[in-house]
Amino acid sequence: MAKFSIMLFGIDSYTKNKMQLPYKLDAKSSDAALREARMCAMTFYPRFSETEKPDVEVVKR
Repeated sequence: MAKFSIMLFGIDSYTKNKMQLPYKLDAKSSDAALREARMCAMTFYPRFSETEKPDVEVVKR
């Protein structure tokens, strides 16, 4: 497993303010980490709408 640093970029659909949601997750691949980050965003920030491509980095292998 590797540790990934993920930044999701988007807006709050109610206030139209820009948002950045940072996550650090352990996962087997970057796709799995990105999927988990998006699930966390949908769960805890239901008004968040992704507008830009997310930033994904490997922090530790």
